[in-house]
Amino acid sequence: METGAAANASVEDIIASGLDGAGQPEPVSDLVLAALLGESELAAVINGTNGTNGTAAAVPAPASAEAAADNAAPELYLQAIAVEGFRGISTKAELRLQPGPGLTVVAGRNGSGKSSFAEAAELALTGDNKRWSGERSAVWRDGWRNLHTAGETRICTELAAQAQPGVIKVVREWPAGARLDDATSYLQAHGRARQPLRAASWTQQLELFRPFLSYAELGALLNGRPSEMYDAIQAILGLDQLVDAEKRLDAQRKSLDEASKVAGRTLIDLRTRLAGSSDERARLAERAVAGRSIDLDTVESLAVGADDGPESASGLLPQIVAIEVPSADTVATAIEKVRHAAQRVASLADTPAEDARRLAGLLAAALDHQASHPDEACPVCGGRALDAAWADATRAEIARLQRLAHDAQETRTDLAAALAAVRGLTGPVPRVLLADPGSEVDPASARAAWQSWAELAASGTAEQLMATGADQFAAVADAVAELQSGAAAVLARRSEAWQPVAAALAAWAEKARASERAAAKLAEVRQAIAWLRRAGQEIRDARMAPFTRMSAEVWSMLRQESNVDLGPIRLVGAATQRKLSLDVTVDGVDGAALSVMSQGELHALGLALFLPRATAQESPFRFIVIDDPVQAMDPAKVDGLARLLSRVASERQVVVFTHDDRLPEAIRRLQLPATIWEVVRREQSVVELTKNEDPVSRYLDDARALALTTELSEDAKGVVVAGFCRSALEAACQAAIRARLISRGVRHSDVEQALTKASTLRMLMALALLKDAERGQDVDAELRKRFGQAGVNALAAANAGTHGAYRGTLKALVNDVERLAGGLRA
Repeated sequence: METGAAANASVEDIIASGLDGAGQPEPVSDLVLAALLGESELAAVINGTNGTNGTAAAVPAPASAEAAADNAAPELYLQAIAVEGFRGISTKAELRLQPGPGLTVVAGRNGSGKSSFAEAAELALTGDNKRWSGERSAVWRDGWRNLHTAGETRICTELAAQAQPGVIKVVREWPAGARLDDATSYLQAHGRARQPLRAASWTQQLELFRPFLSYAELGALLNGRPSEMYDAIQAILGLDQLVDAEKRLDAQRKSLDEASKVAGRTLIDLRTRLAGSSDERARLAERAVAGRSIDLDTVESLAVGADDGPESASGLLPQIVAIEVPSADTVATAIEKVRHAAQRVASLADTPAEDARRLAGLLAAALDHQASHPDEACPVCGGRALDAAWADATRAEIARLQRLAHDAQETRTDLAAALAAVRGLTGPVPRVLLADPGSEVDPASARAAWQSWAELAASGTAEQLMATGADQFAAVADAVAELQSGAAAVLARRSEAWQPVAAALAAWAEKARASERAAAKLAEVRQAIAWLRRAGQEIRDARMAPFTRMSAEVWSMLRQESNVDLGPIRLVGAATQRKLSLDVTVDGVDGAALSVMSQGELHALGLALFLPRATAQESPFRFIVIDDPVQAMDPAKVDGLARLLSRVASERQVVVFTHDDRLPEAIRRLQLPATIWEVVRREQSVVELTKNEDPVSRYLDDARALALTTELSEDAKGVVVAGFCRSALEAACQAAIRARLISRGVRHSDVEQALTKASTLRMLMALALLKDAERGQDVDAELRKRFGQAGVNALAAANAGTHGAYRGTLKALVNDVERLAGGLRA
C-alpha cells in the first residue's frame, strides 16, 4: 500500500486498492469492505444474506478515486444556509454569505440558534452531524426538530461553484411528524432537474476533506481517555471510518467467539439425556456425538424421527401405517361394473348379433387365408376358387356382419375393461407385509388375506369375482386396518417416549450448526481485523505525514506565549489499546502532551490537525465551517486564532460560529477583514440575523467617530479620517469587483490576482467603474457622470488626505464618501 496514495485518496479507495493486491481470500476482503460501509452491511456478510435468495455475494467495491477524477468536482463555496424547523430555529432563517475567500463570524449567546446553522449545513451535505452522532438515541433523535414547529422541517444549503452560473441547492426536508431518518434529500443545480445528492461528483470527497469541525470534536481532546482522543483526531483527519470499521469487526469477533462455544457447553447435558433413554435411536445418537468429531447429519436425522433404515424393524412400522387400501365402495363399484358387463354379454348370447360377430370372425380368417393363397379352391368345401371376386364379396359381407355384431363386441370390450379395473385396484402383496416388523405386530393375517384377494383379482373369472370378490376384499381391508392400528399404537408409544429426546437433539443440532458456522466465520473475521489494523496504521501514518509541517505552523500561530513546543504526532495501537502519541517539549524538556497541555492548548491542537486536511489543495470545498473554537482559550490565543483564521481566509471561505465575544473583538482590534453577523433568538424560537459592521461600514463608523473626537488635533484627525475614508472606498471597490466578476463565473484566484494588480485607489476605481484598472485617467469623468462632482471631490479628498492634513469639513467628507461607497456597492 503506497503512502502517497494513502495521503491523497479516500479511506474506502485505499482499502479497496490494498485488498486487490493483498492476496486475501474473498470472504476476508468482503468483511473488510463491509465493515467500512456499516453495521448492517457487515452483518449481511457475516450472515450470508447480502446476495439474492439469501446467499452470500461480494460486497460492492467503493467508487475509485480515478473514477471520481474523471468527473472532477468544481471548487465550491457556501452562499447561503436556510433553516426552518430545525434545532433552535422555528420559522425560516437564512444566513447569507459572500461566496469566496474571506472570514465570516456568526456570533450569539448560547441558545441563540447560531450553531443550528452549522449543524444544518453539515447535516444537509453529509447526512450526519458529528456533534450529536454519539448521542443519537437520546438528544439527537428526540430533539432535532424545533419544539415550536408543527409543519415541515427544511434545510437548504446553497453552494456557488467555480465557473458555473447560479447556485447549487442541497436540500434536506422532512414532512410534519417524520423521523430523522425519513428525510428527503436532493441536489438541484441552476437550470437543471433535481438529482440525488450522491449524483454530485464532490459528495465522495466529503469524507476525505470534511470541511466541518464541531466543538464536540475539539472537546473530545479534553476527556483524558486515550481511545477517545485517538478517535477525535481520526475524525478531524477524516479517518474515523477506520476506527468504526475496527469496532464493528471486533464486536462481531466477540459475538462469533461466544457463538462458536455454545454447542460445546451444552453437549454434556445432551449426552446425559441420551443415556437415560431406552430407545434404540438414543444409542445411534450417542455414537454420533461421541468423541471430538460430531456426526451432525446423523443427529439431525434422528431429531426428526429417522432411524437406522427402512428395512429395520422400527423402520417397517411407518410403512405399515402408510399402506393404502381402496375403500369398500370403490371395490364394490368395480365389481358391480363387472356384473353389469357380464349380464350384457349373456343377454346377447345366441342372438343374430352374436352369430354375426362369430361369422364375421370366421370370414375374416378366410380372407386372411385367401390373401396368402390367391385363386386356390376353398380348403373347406373344395369347391369355388377363392379369387379376387370372392375376396371383394367377402369383404362386403364382413362389413355387413360387423355392423350387425357391434353391440355384441362392445359388451365384451366393456367386460374386459371392468375385469382389468378390478385387477388394478391393489396389485401384489406389499413388501412390508412379507417382512418381520418385530414381536409387537403380526402381519400374517393381512398378508394371507391380501394374497388370496390378489390371486382372485389376477386370474378369477367374472363369475368368481361376482360371487366372492366383495367378501375377500372386505377380509383384506379388515386385516390391514387391524394391523395398521397396532403399528400406529406402537409408533405412538415410541414417539411419546422419544419426542422430548428428539426435541433436545434438534435444539442441540441447531446450536451445533450455528457454532460450526460461527467458528468458520470467526477465523475470517480475525484475518480481516489483522489485515485492517496493518493497513490502517499505514494509512494513518501517510495521512499525517503531509500535514506535519503545516500543523506545526498553525500551532506556532495559536500557541501565543505558550511554552509548549509541538513534536511528532502519531495514531498508534488498535481496539482498546489505540491512543494518540504526541511528543512535546515544555521549556525544552520532553513531556507527554496530553498531561501538560491546557484545554485551550488542546483546542488549538485540534485546529492544527483539522486545518491542514480541510484546506488541502485537492479539496473541492473552498470553505470550512468551525463551531465554537474559542472556548477555553486565553486572550493571547484568541488573538492568535483571529490571525490564523484571517490568514486561512485569504485563500478560503472561513465561517466561524462562536458565543464568545472575544473573537469578534480581536478581529476588530487587529483590524482584520471579516464579516460579522449577530444572532438573536426571539420568542417561539424566531431567529434574527443582523450584520455587524461590514468593512465599509466599519471604516466609515471609525472615521465618523474620530471626526467628532476632541482628543486629537485637527491635523491628526484630518490624516486619520481621510485614511479611513480611503480604506472604505477601497473596500467598496473590492466588494463591487468581486461581486461582478464572480457572478460572471471568473475564478476566485483570478479575481484576487486582478485586485492585487490594482495597487492604487484610482486603479481600483477604474476596475470597479470601467472594468479596466489601466483607465485611471477616465475615472473622474465616470464619477462625475454617475455621482456628480461630489463623487469626484470625495475620491480626491480621500486620496490626498492620507498624504497631508485634510483641511475641509471632516463630517461632510465622511458623508460624501459614504454616499460614494454606497453607490459603488449598489
